[in-house]
Amino acid sequence: MALIKHIAIKNVSYSDALAYLKFEHDEFTNKPILDENGEMIRRQFVMLEGINCTPETYGSECTRLNRQYGKNNSREEIKAHHYIISFDPRDKEDNGLTPQRAQELGMEFARRHFPGHQIIVCTHTDGHNKAGNIHVHIVFNSLRKLDVEREPFMERPADALAGFKHHVSKNFLEFLKQETMEMCQRESFYQVDLLSPAKVRITDREYWAQRRGQAALDVENQKKIAAGITPTATKYETQLGTLRQAISTT
Repeated sequence: MALIKHIAIKNVSYSDALAYLKFEHDEFTNKPILDENGEMIRRQFVMLEGINCTPETYGSECTRLNRQYGKNNSREEIKAHHYIISFDPRDKEDNGLTPQRAQELGMEFARRHFPGHQIIVCTHTDGHNKAGNIHVHIVFNSLRKLDVEREPFMERPADALAGFKHHVSKNFLEFLKQETMEMCQRESFYQVDLLSPAKVRITDREYWAQRRGQAALDVENQKKIAAGITPTATKYETQLGTLRQAISTT
């Protein structure tokens, strides 16, 4: 199934986004992974294109636009938006999804739904936690560069004007989920109903707490096995996860 995720970026350095797309980063800290010489390691596969900007100068171009309109100066302002479309791993073998086609779909999606912005679109093939699924990153300056024709999904007149910022609302995110589903249906990809509420909701904070806890438990268990000790637990559960299980069994 394809999923779409939104991340608001307050980091003042636009160039960090480009570095994240091009080089390996630690999934827990988001810091670059360095080789034995202290150099950043390039990702195995990167397909990168720009819309209304050149990828390699994305950072400086965004900074110039912000200065032109006097926007994105405070620490709390959202400087950029990051959308991720992740495809089902089975789509590669079963439905013929290639990185090239994913990039084309990402460019089409970005032009259609974020017109007028300075955008970089990047396709990776490694998947989250090396899951192997193809996914597309769409990163853009929160400030719009160009006037565009107003579209039905735009909730305010300012959403089509240069010098105004990208507007994210619950309705807009629901619209993007619907658009993602329709794209996958058109392409005959695996898909589920993204608009139906999940039976179990897990926050990003709990998800990463579980991931970090599992990683630490795996390391501890490897040490026990090496010492000839049988691990007593192989799956880490957060306190909320344990409580959720207890409630579901009562």
